[in-house]
Amino acid sequence: MVEAGCGNYSPISPVMHVVVVGFHHKKGCQVEYAHPPLIPGGDSTSSELPSQWRNLPSLALPDGSHNWDSDTVYFHLPALHNPRKTVFGISCYRQIDAEKIKNKTSDITRGTVQKSVCVLSRLPLYGQIQVKMSLITQAYFEEGDFNNVELIKETYSNLNSCLSDDMLHTQQLYVGLSARDFILHFKQRALVLFKLVLLERKVLFFKSPVRELSGHILTLLSLFPGLLEAGLDEAACIVPVDTPNPSPLHSLVEQEQVDEVDTTSVRSVSPTSSVHSYIPTSDSISNLSSKVKDRLSGAMGYIAGGKPGPSQSPSVGDLSQVAEVGEEVIPTPVEEPELPSFTKVSALTLSDLGLPMRVYTAGNLCHPYLSLPYLDILTQPSIHGYVIGATNALFKAKKDLSDVVIDIDEDTMVFRDPELRRALALTTEDLRFIDTVIRVVGSDEQRGEFMEGVGWEGGDEWVRAQFRFYLVCLLRTSLLPQDTAEMHLYNSHYTAQLRETRFHTQWRADPPIDLVGLVPGHPCQGAVGVADVKLRLSHTMTNTDGGKKVTAAMASTGRAVAGGIGAAKGAFSSWFGGFKAGERGSKESSPVEEKAGEITKGEEAADAVEKIDEL
Repeated sequence: MVEAGCGNYSPISPVMHVVVVGFHHKKGCQVEYAHPPLIPGGDSTSSELPSQWRNLPSLALPDGSHNWDSDTVYFHLPALHNPRKTVFGISCYRQIDAEKIKNKTSDITRGTVQKSVCVLSRLPLYGQIQVKMSLITQAYFEEGDFNNVELIKETYSNLNSCLSDDMLHTQQLYVGLSARDFILHFKQRALVLFKLVLLERKVLFFKSPVRELSGHILTLLSLFPGLLEAGLDEAACIVPVDTPNPSPLHSLVEQEQVDEVDTTSVRSVSPTSSVHSYIPTSDSISNLSSKVKDRLSGAMGYIAGGKPGPSQSPSVGDLSQVAEVGEEVIPTPVEEPELPSFTKVSALTLSDLGLPMRVYTAGNLCHPYLSLPYLDILTQPSIHGYVIGATNALFKAKKDLSDVVIDIDEDTMVFRDPELRRALALTTEDLRFIDTVIRVVGSDEQRGEFMEGVGWEGGDEWVRAQFRFYLVCLLRTSLLPQDTAEMHLYNSHYTAQLRETRFHTQWRADPPIDLVGLVPGHPCQGAVGVADVKLRLSHTMTNTDGGKKVTAAMASTGRAVAGGIGAAKGAFSSWFGGFKAGERGSKESSPVEEKAGEITKGEEAADAVEKIDEL
């Protein structure tokens, strides 16, 4: 391993290197060819690596790759010239029979050959590069001569000529990252995962093969506006530069502002302010009762013939004034509070909203795939959170490694921290939001494969627009004091943990003016109805461990009952069929045969009853 300088990182060339990684039966995974060389001035056929990229071979050839004929891996590496920049890796893996190789070398001792063609790019155009590399890798393997590297050199030139920074601002950024498929796969849990990313916790995704694993993680990140194209610069920075703590003076100023909001202007931002504005206080009620008493006592004194006192009413006619006083204090209906506007949020640019969020910084990592050598690196004190994907079971076995384990194949989500589970419980408003997204996406799918995703509503852009709206509403609401009622719309336990994260602490210190001008609240807030109860029950039965156990037990019981009913119907049909056949034959039988037939039918009926009783 050697230390490298800036390497081949250039703002002009989107692709830095095209690398061939193979599996050696004695040395394991190693680089066989790189264009340009990974070490500046070095040899393209050298297996020597920069120290920062020493795990490149194990990332390009993932754990358990021998179980698959082909696979795709997305991974991140720190840039050689600046650890606060990320290099994006796209690796296409193939496995073929050794008999198909034209020029066999002495190191080929097994029946199959495993290699990957890997692209290292400074642009996160994962799917766009994968589509091209899949075809190139296929051609490279079908040629059967791995010593012919002209195709690798041509690939480097062609990719640099057809890729550009402008693609980051088009839908080409999301090639292969279907938000619709993500919603249909995870359903309500899609929103749970979305909210989980913001908490900067240690999250492990587990699945094989790697392409679906890393694809799910990147699709989840694509739901955050601007995160893929501009929010992953420090996603692979293993040893971040020490981040200074917020200024004590700034913290005091911020606390004073919060106290001022709590004591003077809380009603201006709280939904309960509209209620308190027309509900009379205890002082107003006592004043009202004293006035009413004076009016009534004056009226009674007049009826009794006495003179009214100084504080009494002069005549009975003033009783109408008592009613008028009562009418004056009757609360008048107030207008419904203003709700968040999708149109207003959509009209604002990412810079207006302070996006993308700086979530992956200061020791919070993001790796769509990690190999086994990273197992010890993740325990470094400088790393406080991450979202990673793995296929090796040792990542799951090490329980202190992660706060949440999402096993995609087994459809489970295991929380190590009960408080985190409580914070990620979806509210009624959350369930309304994600249920609407699921219904719209599902209805679009039912229109048929030909029309799938064609329209705006229900398409990938529409799904990302909905999550953009949800995120902006969440961030705007999180600027309110923690004890306000709006916090319960997103789960107050969740907002409390969100406000403790590093990115949110820095973000709310200087929130964007345009975002502060938006109305706080939830996109789907409103009164609870019967539909919400049904939605909550459905979510509990399908997305919680207890609900899944109940559902499985009910399904098992249902199969047993259905089997019992089927057996009973069969027994009854058999008996009834025998009864009809006997009735037809009785017309030609003798009295003795008729008697025997009656006995036989009686026995069959008894047998049928016994069978039904047994069921």
